[in-house]
Amino acid sequence: MKVAKRLKLVGKERVEGIPVKHFNEKQDLLLRHGRLFPTWACSLHEGFSVFLYGFGSKKVVLSAFMTYLMEVDTEAAVVEVIGYSPHFTLKELLIQVSQAAGLTGEEEALNISGSKRSVAALAKRVVSELRKSDRSVFLFVHNIEGQNIRGEDCQEVLARLAELPNVHLVASADNASVTPLLWDQKLAGLLNFHYFHVPTYCSYEDELMYQDDIAFEENDGRRLQAASVVLSSLTQTARAVFRELGESQIAGGSSEDGEAGSGSAGLGGRG
Repeated sequence: MKVAKRLKLVGKERVEGIPVKHFNEKQDLLLRHGRLFPTWACSLHEGFSVFLYGFGSKKVVLSAFMTYLMEVDTEAAVVEVIGYSPHFTLKELLIQVSQAAGLTGEEEALNISGSKRSVAALAKRVVSELRKSDRSVFLFVHNIEGQNIRGEDCQEVLARLAELPNVHLVASADNASVTPLLWDQKLAGLLNFHYFHVPTYCSYEDELMYQDDIAFEENDGRRLQAASVVLSSLTQTARAVFRELGESQIAGGSSEDGEAGSGSAGLGGRG
């Protein structure tokens, strides 16, 4: 298997035409990581999950390792989760796993609602069906500490999947010191990670594609959270006063817009 071909630095890894610094050194580092693929595969075979951490984007390494495993086991199902995407949902994860393992068809997947109860039922069903299945599933998670995947529900589902003998989890993260804080002792035991230090020093080009969306959602969420905290600290009477003020502002703004429009029309008519 020609691992070297899959681990070449992408030529487009440039910022406004500026070439990558230390290109050859980064390439040698990626090839060194590629020589560890059999070791990582052995860890998966022995029942561990694989956790890759270190500075730099690990997308090219995970993608190459994914191809390596697909060549080793051509019958296995492969699921790739983009954990750094702000659009990721638990429902999406479960549907991906279910479809890859042949448990759910496309038409059935479209009818699954996003309610908490439906997603919980789907998680229970997927875990139960996989437990009875002999098919291997390789689950690759880019940035397991991502904004939408770090929640307790997502981490619990990942742990329940990783516990299954036929599901093999490979996850990446940038900070191995912070990420374990996501799990309590039980979840950490179910995930059963074997840690590998895999710095690449590659740019976070793909990850930064979503930066504007993440910043917008975080700011919007912080404003709502701050407003909620302030309002919850007020007495019922004070909240009623704020509500009346808000409604008055909205009504006042609407009437002012209307008056401004009439005034403009009137001025235009006299001209």
